[in-house]
Amino acid sequence: MTIELMDKNFGVKFNEELIMTRDTLRIVSPFISYKTANHLADWLERTDNDINCTIITRFNREEFLQGANSLEGLEALYKSGASIYALQHLHSKLYIFDNKSAILGSANFSISGFFKNHELGIFVKDEIDFVGNTIDYVNDLLSSIKEAGNFKVTQGVIDKEKKQVIERLSERTSRSTKYKNQHRWGAIIDKEENEKEIKDIYVDDNHFDIIEKVIEDEPTPPTKGTGIWLKFEGTSEDRIPNKNHYKERKVLLHEIVNRTYYPRPPRSVQSGDIIFMATLSYDKNGVETPMIVGYATAGGYDDSNVVDKSDKEYLRFNNRYPYFIELYNARFLKTTISEGISLIELCNTLKHNVYPKTQMNPNTPMKSILKRHHQKAHIQITTEARDYLIRRLESLFQVSGYDDLEEVNR
Repeated sequence: MTIELMDKNFGVKFNEELIMTRDTLRIVSPFISYKTANHLADWLERTDNDINCTIITRFNREEFLQGANSLEGLEALYKSGASIYALQHLHSKLYIFDNKSAILGSANFSISGFFKNHELGIFVKDEIDFVGNTIDYVNDLLSSIKEAGNFKVTQGVIDKEKKQVIERLSERTSRSTKYKNQHRWGAIIDKEENEKEIKDIYVDDNHFDIIEKVIEDEPTPPTKGTGIWLKFEGTSEDRIPNKNHYKERKVLLHEIVNRTYYPRPPRSVQSGDIIFMATLSYDKNGVETPMIVGYATAGGYDDSNVVDKSDKEYLRFNNRYPYFIELYNARFLKTTISEGISLIELCNTLKHNVYPKTQMNPNTPMKSILKRHHQKAHIQITTEARDYLIRRLESLFQVSGYDDLEEVNR
């Protein structure tokens, strides 16, 4: 098992992993240069293996005009059999080789990103759970892109764009032109943050950025932290049976029951915050959804809140989740998880008022609201959501009773 911090040699590491790839290659990169694309396309055509290569990138005309992205590179990859999808506002950079290794960080799939720029990232190999999470991330992106429409890059799409780029370049007298072409194509999958009216921009010569622009609209007021969280336990691949009791399950797993665990340090959680526990399970009808089963006060996080890896139970119950928050004043349903409150119910009832960001965007589609928690260990909710959940839980406590989470010695 390998985890390495990388600040150079991205291209070398990519090629080392590429030549050992046998089945699947996944690339997420906003910018793709001709040389890196042509190198990969040549390898895809020469290799004896049948490689399923999927690429997610941006398809913005100004970036083609400025040479930040290469249409010719995309064409070479398309002809080599790669499946290419366009996503607006993409900024992630991720490279996954089979189901075994991954590179993620700041480096684009370009000569500059791989060999010239000061970049930072990590290389992970034979860490099955971590690489699996990166694959889930790419699969979720692909599902969202396909739901948004037909944004697969084809030869026809490339030919049409090449014609437009040639015509626009002929109108320009120099690369330093102030005018920026705002035509872009690709899926928009986070509408509450990305759907804005984009107008022609004139950029000051002394602050010209060929990659991105800042829209000088009315500033959006910053979202103030509510200190109220949904914390998810379980995984989407291995959902918790809804016939389980929350506290009984933690005891059987030999967990310290007044803790909840995270894959990364939960520094955003402060002492005194309210945490509602949502188990990834099923409702009474067997529908997959987080089930909210109780709430507690958070003790806050500091760097000592890490499980001792020499603990004999560590690998057994939470080797993927070594960071924890202590819970106080906890009250959890003394009945099966199926009797809890589903996240679907909460979202259907409060709609855009569940989350602070969607509350600022009343027209957020329900599909986006229901998916907002995906791939998150915890997510902030509004005071309206808190009030609703406490009222509902207290009424359920009247029927079933409740457990506290006094620590159980192992």
